[in-house]
Amino acid sequence: MAPRSLSTPFIDPCPARCNVAFPARPETFDEYTETVRTYLAVGGDPKRLPALFGGWQAKVTTGETLARADLNNDGISDTVVAFVNPTSQAPADEWHPSEGLLAIYTCRDGTVRSLYTYAPGAWFGLNLIGTADVTQDGQADLVFTEIACSAQTCWHTLHVWSWEDRDFQERVAGTFSFPDATFALQDGQILASSGGNNSVNAGPQRPVTTTLAWTGDAFTVTATIAGPAIYRYHVFRDGDEALFSGRYAHAIDAYLQVRNSKTLKAWAVPISHDEEEHWFATLANWRLLLVELQLENMPNAQSYYSHLLDNFQAGTDGYAVSAMGQRFWENYTVHGDMAMACAEAIRAPEAQDVLDFLNSFGYDNPTYTWDDLCPFTTETIGD
Repeated sequence: MAPRSLSTPFIDPCPARCNVAFPARPETFDEYTETVRTYLAVGGDPKRLPALFGGWQAKVTTGETLARADLNNDGISDTVVAFVNPTSQAPADEWHPSEGLLAIYTCRDGTVRSLYTYAPGAWFGLNLIGTADVTQDGQADLVFTEIACSAQTCWHTLHVWSWEDRDFQERVAGTFSFPDATFALQDGQILASSGGNNSVNAGPQRPVTTTLAWTGDAFTVTATIAGPAIYRYHVFRDGDEALFSGRYAHAIDAYLQVRNSKTLKAWAVPISHDEEEHWFATLANWRLLLVELQLENMPNAQSYYSHLLDNFQAGTDGYAVSAMGQRFWENYTVHGDMAMACAEAIRAPEAQDVLDFLNSFGYDNPTYTWDDLCPFTTETIGD
């Protein structure tokens, strides 16, 4: 739209708003977009559209129903609505999202016209995140996700659309899909917060917030921040990551929390809550023994070793860790060599049981290897 002179009176291309009664729900989903356009064209207030869709039982259950912004850069706010098909033949339940549709309306010559519609299909839902100038070019962009569900998890695939000439252009580089996520627009960035994959085979998940931002030519991930761990498994993982990178003070703090916390949750899928807690108590003592030896704190290491022998005897959950630790200790006290003692420890017949336990927490969590059982088989770890 060409800039107008200050002396030229502004003529609103939108119809005057008036108190218009809601139309009845159309018989077919194909008629929804035109029925909404007609309502707006005779003066219906866009702000009342969420109530209209509620009456039609077509209101979305996630994301926004309505957004207003100048998407096509003509100086007039466009109306973006998201709604679902209440009469879809595809079932809408926890395994299948409601069939969704995005409709965009613009004002021209005193009436309302349909600018764009997008329907991904009967088995896909839509989540309208909003409109904002996330590409930093002075023009509002449309931000939404498509929703597809598996047996336990719904995945949101992100889209950022910018209007160019006569169509929208995708601004997301690649495909970014987030399980059971919620979204927010903040300071020109998109924040995707997810509790993880709900499939029991994926294992316990910790919440993650992903930040996506404009890099000058595309939207991409710029930061990923894991939320606080609520499962004992993840605190143990935090300890191991600290241990593997030589951050021993952080490792000790994590392992002590694993051993002593009464509030951390158990995954308790392949085994019971009590069995899992006992296993991790054993593993925490084993790791603390190793860290204290690496720090040359022999009295502390001796204390953790004694705790292993006294509290995790044959027939108890986690005994395999204690047996591995005993084999390690007997070798170390003779040779004084961490690498040699570690190599001896992972040759223990019970080591396979330890590895199986650590790898029983689902495909979305890391896989442990033999060297991870006693991560000092070389002298490269730590400083």
